Amino acid sequence: MTYLTLKYLHILAAVFLFGFGMSSYLYLIAATRSRRPQVIAEVARMVVFFDTWITTPAGFLQLGTGIALVSLLGLPVSSGWVSGSLVLFFAIGALWLPVLWLQGRMLQLAQGAVAEGRALGPEFQRAYALWFWMGVAGFSGMFVIVLMMVTKLYPHQLLAFFG
Repeated sequence: MTYLTLKYLHILAAVFLFGFGMSSYLYLIAATRSRRPQVIAEVARMVVFFDTWITTPAGFLQLGTGIALVSLLGLPVSSGWVSGSLVLFFAIGALWLPVLWLQGRMLQLAQGAVAEGRALGPEFQRAYALWFWMGVAGFSGMFVIVLMMVTKLYPHQLLAFFG
């Protein structure tokens, strides 16, 4: 595979990872604010599907093409911006499985509320709050990774970049 093909796939994976991830996040926030279990259940069903079958594979493609690009360019994985990006990528990835589980749990709780004709309870609110803040952390990290990739700055240089 040529460098440009890998780079294209890497950028495309970033668009899918960021785009689908952020869309899912915002749609589920909006649905939850409606406080309507039926709306939340429908949106959560779609979010779980798309995050499982599009966002997750995009993450694997992102990692694979990134490693291939670094290898093709002869950059050591230990170089500042590369290692910083990888550390953040794996930290965000460590949040991803719990996020997927929480989305599935919120879906189950919303479907249960619909089936029983009741409002969502405190268990849903706890799951939602944890999911929400994990999303804030994950997307913050993604913004930093993209900045590192574009600027090729080392993590400590990013602080000076904004200072």
